[in-house]
Amino acid sequence: MKKVINARMTVIPEKLDLFLSLAATMVQKSNAEPGCILYKTYQEVGNPNSFIFYEVYENQQAIDDHTASVHFKSFKGQMDTILVEKSCVEIF
Repeated sequence: MKKVINARMTVIPEKLDLFLSLAATMVQKSNAEPGCILYKTYQEVGNPNSFIFYEVYENQQAIDDHTASVHFKSFKGQMDTILVEKSCVEIF
């Protein structure tokens, strides 16, 4: 069964350029993963520091593989110093 993830996050304004660079890498590498159907980042209209990652996977195994990937772990490890608060992740 397909799985959809919405991950919402707010970036510290001074870290926006760094976040955009890291997010671009995440999008590129995640879209190349087996089992990833779609992986996109959207910036909120009217709030340039608010983002959502919209992710679609073939199944739970594809999500598990994604969260075990080197690029995911690297990205997640850097978010502690970039985000205003912990991201909100919803899985459908």
